[in-house]
Amino acid sequence: MRFERLLRPRSIAVVGGQWAQAVIEQCRHIGYQGDVWPVHPERERLGGEICYKSIDDLPGSPDACFIGVNKERTIDLVKALSSSGAGGTVCFASGFSETAGQDENAESREARLIEAAGNMPVLGPNCYGLINYLDRVALWPDQHGGKAVDRGVAIVTQSSNIAINLTMQRRGLPIAYLITAGNQAQTSLAELATSVLDDERVTAIGLHIEGFSDIRAFETLASRARETGKRVIVLKTGVTPLARAALVSHTRSLSGNDSAASAFIERLGMLRVRGIGEFIETLKVVHLQRKVGGNRVLSMSCSGGEAALVSDFGSVAGLQFPRLAEQQETSLREVLGQNIALANPLDYHTRIWDDPPALVAMMSGMLQTREPPASDTTSANDQYASLADIALLVLDFPRADRCSGRSWQHTLDAYVAATRHWQGIAVVISTLPENMPEMVVESLFDDQVVGLCGLADGLRALSNAAWLEMADCTAPSLPVWLPENQNGMFSAATLSLVPSSGVARQGRSARRVSQEAWGLVQTADTGSLPPRQLDESTAKRWLNRFGVSVPVSFRLSFADVRSSLRLSRALDKASPVFSYPVVAKGLGVVHKSEANAIALDIDNRRDLERAIRQIDCAGGCLIEEQIQDAVAELLVSVIHDPVHGLLMTIGAGGIATEVLADSVQCLIPASRDELDRRLQRLRCAPLLSGFRSRPAVDRECLLDALESVQQAALQLGERLVELEINPLMCAEKTCTAVDAYVAVRDVNLSNGA
Repeated sequence: MRFERLLRPRSIAVVGGQWAQAVIEQCRHIGYQGDVWPVHPERERLGGEICYKSIDDLPGSPDACFIGVNKERTIDLVKALSSSGAGGTVCFASGFSETAGQDENAESREARLIEAAGNMPVLGPNCYGLINYLDRVALWPDQHGGKAVDRGVAIVTQSSNIAINLTMQRRGLPIAYLITAGNQAQTSLAELATSVLDDERVTAIGLHIEGFSDIRAFETLASRARETGKRVIVLKTGVTPLARAALVSHTRSLSGNDSAASAFIERLGMLRVRGIGEFIETLKVVHLQRKVGGNRVLSMSCSGGEAALVSDFGSVAGLQFPRLAEQQETSLREVLGQNIALANPLDYHTRIWDDPPALVAMMSGMLQTREPPASDTTSANDQYASLADIALLVLDFPRADRCSGRSWQHTLDAYVAATRHWQGIAVVISTLPENMPEMVVESLFDDQVVGLCGLADGLRALSNAAWLEMADCTAPSLPVWLPENQNGMFSAATLSLVPSSGVARQGRSARRVSQEAWGLVQTADTGSLPPRQLDESTAKRWLNRFGVSVPVSFRLSFADVRSSLRLSRALDKASPVFSYPVVAKGLGVVHKSEANAIALDIDNRRDLERAIRQIDCAGGCLIEEQIQDAVAELLVSVIHDPVHGLLMTIGAGGIATEVLADSVQCLIPASRDELDRRLQRLRCAPLLSGFRSRPAVDRECLLDALESVQQAALQLGERLVELEINPLMCAEKTCTAVDAYVAVRDVNLSNGA
């Protein structure tokens, strides 16, 4: 394993002054038992340890090193360590690619660092390093709030300060590894996460990502995570333009389109969260050995206000609260009496507060838990149908500095006893994050119960974990499409997720030849040009080549439109081709309604000639049969995202697209099943299935249309700026693109056209 020595070192070298001394102190604080070798050319001792003058003077090749000196000296030391056979190093210094905007030598300096490292793993530069809480290793030059654990989650982040903040959390999350990646000059965040997956003591992975530096490495991570059955939770920043600007100045990350980032994370089978609190709480849930099998919740609290909050927050999070069954109500009545309204979420009032036997009876009745049977071949859960997936107790502990929590502990003990044989997962949650003590969360983990801090983050965490288990049932996605290599050559990458010969195929691709034939690229050496729009007629003919259905049509030139005689002759010639009603459209206009470039519902020759004279036909005119009796109108578009490849959007179409804002995204290539799942998420999905006795859209025909659009986009590849069909008119048996827009980018092709 490439990172074995760096992550679990038996010897550590530290180079520098103040920062190196801080690493020694942190090693002692965490209880590191290996050798520590300070390197300083002038000092005799550092942090109580004898100093060595140089890397060459060390008693052996260190497994790990922390370099805390300036940027130029760092490069020399990395080269010396690599030559000595060191296991890896942390580069603390800044002044590399993250400062490229202010320092013209920054990029070349980082390239020299990579060259100096050779095959030796390097974290950073511009990062704090790592903490291994399992083996008590701290290549870390600052305070941290973590402690040694036997098992826990691994967190990998690009931000050292976010890493420090995460160690200071008081929510009881057990952290096994904390690793910072910095600039990822040589070693990517995805590689680091993959390196700790095989550690059996690691229960889940948490990633804080500012930008995706290596798409293929993330696909490999996803594949390995699926094999090991470990969940990956992602906190992706860079949503707003302001945040993306900050990232460029921080770690030189290209954040990319945020919708594309979300689609990519989901495609990998990972889960994206939107805040640090949700990040921590979700990691706590997936840390459990028992998994969340679904989103059905049985909730118990001693307050109607709490029950209402659980219902409100839980419903927003996507959780379900099934009605109480007859056997539940019978059991609860025996304990609570006749004067309490029974419902889920349950308000059991305070009548049985501080009565442990009654609390156990109430909770067991709500959950219908039983002792395990005598037979080794039958489980307790086989004796009755599963009522829910999650058992939830709402419990806010009083302040320890002013109040006594003894009664609350009685309730907690009763719950642990009642859920010992519960078939789902058992959860204790507080309404406010600060009302769940860290020591309570830690003690609950010993009983395979998770303590969650705050309703908002906690209930979302449960929904997140349920989604992960359901997503795990779907087949892994294909690798996303990425651009050709330079000069228009095609290279088939060898990926861990798909079979491959491993042999790169180079030469002019069939895709490229087809693009030239259709005028989608220019073969002259034109340099970098602005995007070029294909007129609607050409765009539709090109899409039809891939199987996209388009209306019967014919095209009139500008000369045809200007002359009444030529127009009459053109219409005489075309009349056998189409049937009324028709639509007349001016070519070369994107937003036709606003530009007076479209006329609808034309049902005779005279009205057609009048419409052509009245609309804007400066770029020519397209006459099409009008598609009628559509069940639904969809928008289908594909854009080229510079980070993630080709992003497809499917949404409610027509003139109300922006108003409805009903859309879903996925990266392509996408399987037919994946496209179908995206369709089901649309708010307008009921229209496609037949709403209020209206006919349903032929699902197979619609999926054929989406696959055809996908193939067209893949053929164009990195030269695609945008492809949009709006609307795609979906009828009972047909799906027809009645309006299409394609914009392409021409590039310098002189070296391989």
